Amino acid sequence: MLRIDLEPQSHITKADGELARDRVLALAAGKPVCVLLDITGVGSVSREAVTFYSEASHVAAFALLGGTAVDKVIAHGLRGLAWPDCPARYFVDEGEAMAWLKGYC
Repeated sequence: MLRIDLEPQSHITKADGELARDRVLALAAGKPVCVLLDITGVGSVSREAVTFYSEASHVAAFALLGGTAVDKVIAHGLRGLAWPDCPARYFVDEGEAMAWLKGYC
């Protein structure tokens, strides 16, 4: 299981998404992996960044974690774009997110 924490108030760009995708692929080492993506307090995530996150083909499941109304809007916007062919769900509680991910890992 991998955790990616996005910086609060940051604006996630294509380069950020590419870096995260490369890290996920390297750490997965060809095996399916579950990812907890913490978007709490993020200012924005570009469509190009989502494209790179979605190309992490070894992701078994994505849990999106946030805590504000803006986080929820961002998460639902992200889920409306091209994601890997895997389950993705938004959570406000980290424990619930981890429990859900464990069902896929």
